[in-house]
Amino acid sequence: MNNESSTSVVERILDLIVSVSSSPMTVKEISKHTGIPVSTAHRLLKPLVERKFLVRHRRGLYALGIASVEIAARADIDSIITTATRPIIADLAKTCRRTAHLGVFRDNLVRYLVKAESGCRRSPSREEIELEAYCTAIGKALLAQLERDRLEDYLALGDFVPLTDNTIFDVDDLRQEINGVRRQGWAIDRGEMYPELRCLAVPIRGRTGLLAAVSVTEVCNDVDPEKAEQDLLTLFPRIVEAAEAVSDVLRMPGDEVREKRSKKT
Repeated sequence: MNNESSTSVVERILDLIVSVSSSPMTVKEISKHTGIPVSTAHRLLKPLVERKFLVRHRRGLYALGIASVEIAARADIDSIITTATRPIIADLAKTCRRTAHLGVFRDNLVRYLVKAESGCRRSPSREEIELEAYCTAIGKALLAQLERDRLEDYLALGDFVPLTDNTIFDVDDLRQEINGVRRQGWAIDRGEMYPELRCLAVPIRGRTGLLAAVSVTEVCNDVDPEKAEQDLLTLFPRIVEAAEAVSDVLRMPGDEVREKRSKKT
């Protein structure tokens, strides 16, 4: 078997597995979804079922099997995200000559998975730290991605502590802030966790089920805060480019289709 035909078989097997990852399908449905001929699909399904990567239900439906689930369970999603996106965040920091972060939403907190530094000013953040979402730019960008009901559940927790004079801690004010972030597509932290920091964050879009955001931070020890904010806003296109690059790296096959379906409903 030559390399081209081997690659074709591998691609078809991957297409077949992805096609049943959302819901069980019949062979005909798999064929229609992937473009694989029915006879070829039957041939490829047999070893996948034997190796328990797929399971055959009654009425001829195929779904993910125990082997697929076990492999997924062994994977550390945060570690995978960190490894895949670190070069993008490092390039963003180098381009902007500031500290750049990638954070995700975990248990109502922001978990900083990647931090890259450039320039002479250093941010006090660190990788793997978990911080409150309501008082950080990345956190507000993450909260703005929540469905309305889930956001209200978060706000209902209350007990938002003012960490600095600039912290938005009133529930109504915070709701208004998050709604503004949702409309404009970016969030800014005006010294709401650390008085000397200003931070601009952009959400990661196009990755179903993942709440993540990218940010660039300015340390204002010897810089006027208002000027720092304006300087960060000039970097907005570069932050958006990085967010789009992260989205491309993390996007799963079928995410675009699922996203379109969810918008229709």
